[in-house]
Amino acid sequence: MTVIHHPFLLQRSTGRDIHGAWHVPESDACGTVLFLHGYKGYMDWGAWRRVGDQFAARGWRFLRINFTHNGTTPEQPSKFADLDAFAANTYSKELDEAVDVLRALRSAGCTEESKRATNLPLTVIGHSRGGGIACLAAAEADRLLKSQDLSGVDHLVTWAAVADLESRFPKETELEVWKASGKREIINHRTRQRLHHNWSFYEDFITHRDRLLIETAVKNFKGQMLIAHGKDDDAVSVNHALQLKSWAVQSELFLMQDSGHTFGSSEPWTQAGLPQPLEALTQATLRFLSEGRAARH
Repeated sequence: MTVIHHPFLLQRSTGRDIHGAWHVPESDACGTVLFLHGYKGYMDWGAWRRVGDQFAARGWRFLRINFTHNGTTPEQPSKFADLDAFAANTYSKELDEAVDVLRALRSAGCTEESKRATNLPLTVIGHSRGGGIACLAAAEADRLLKSQDLSGVDHLVTWAAVADLESRFPKETELEVWKASGKREIINHRTRQRLHHNWSFYEDFITHRDRLLIETAVKNFKGQMLIAHGKDDDAVSVNHALQLKSWAVQSELFLMQDSGHTFGSSEPWTQAGLPQPLEALTQATLRFLSEGRAARH
């Protein structure tokens, strides 16, 4: 199937515009997928573009977005060129943006693609920290959409997701040092850049803690959920997947042998196909969306 590519733009009066990229099947689509990248990632990281093409080739409109404060810019979407924005990022900013996009995808006329997809199945997939944001956004957007008598979010899919945002913060002495200095240094080992998080990152979490509880969101989400995780993940323990499974109302746990945090992908990814673990994960997710199960029977 021919895959069509075109840019996505959601203009926002409350903050920065959200930029993204569509992968669209040439024929009628069977639904829409929103993909959320993870920490120190971006929409073009690794093999995510090729994942989008695979979904579109199977009939799904697939949208990748960049969070506005991930450190990239519209002019340089694959480089950490705006370090001030990275430093000012917060979980609630990312949640606001994910919810705004999900609502836009259900609002006829808001985007060109939403005109044709208001009642088709809507899925959100998130990787790593983006998986935690996906959990929060799926529950919140579903509630808001249904309060307007619109179709909600049908599927939530997490790939190596975090189950607890608070646990990602430093503790005790490290936290006090961060507060005293006003910023916390983070090294991006791939790019060899020194990045920072402002103290406002932690303050924002404390202010919005109830809204940012993944446990509450997963328990409240009434759609179908797929929880996928590599057993060899050394960045986010597989225990996070088990925790998500214990909270979910309707879910399938899909644990992958010999797979780490990025499912074999790396940046840059120059090969034509997907790495084997990510290929297997993509096919399992497509099965889940079309058949209601990820595992082969």
